[in-house]
Formats: sequence, structure tokens, C-alpha cells
Amino acid sequence: MKVDAKTKSLLDEHKRKKKSAEKVDKKDSETKGLEEEGETKGSDDDDDNDDDVNETARQEDVVAKTALDAIMQEFADDLRREPPGGQ
Repeated sequence: MKVDAKTKSLLDEHKRKKKSAEKVDKKDSETKGLEEEGETKGSDDDDDNDDDVNETARQEDVVAKTALDAIMQEFADDLRREPPGGQ
């Protein structure tokens, strides 16, 4: 299937977000597995609040990383060029 450049970049961004979300889910499930084995720290009340904050922070990190990746991809040609003046 052929798509234009803008659509392709949006599709690539969506795929990256999906992969990142899957990695986060996998990491969370591994963490929960450790918790079930008794390797937790602190009280359950603190853990619930920390999990909410951590999940929110992870989601914001994924969004920021995706945006930065898109910017880096967009300006990749400019970044590869030699600076004027030979420095």
C-alpha cells in the first residue's frame, strides 16, 4: 500500500507509540509478578499512588520521546550536513 510522506510519518509514529505501550505493559506485568512473590517495598497505599504517578510519567515520557523522534527524523538531513566554516 502506498501512502504519502505525511501519512507515513503519522503511521510510523503510531506504530512506535504502540510498541512503546506494549513494552510498558510488559514491564508493568513483570513488576506485578515480583510484587506477587512478596518482593514489594512500602505499604500498599503508597504503592497505589506511586503506580498512578509512575504510569502517568511513563505515558508522558512515551509521548515526549515519540515527538522528539519525529523531530529528529524530520531534520535528519540537516543534522547530517557539515556546519558552515568547516567546524
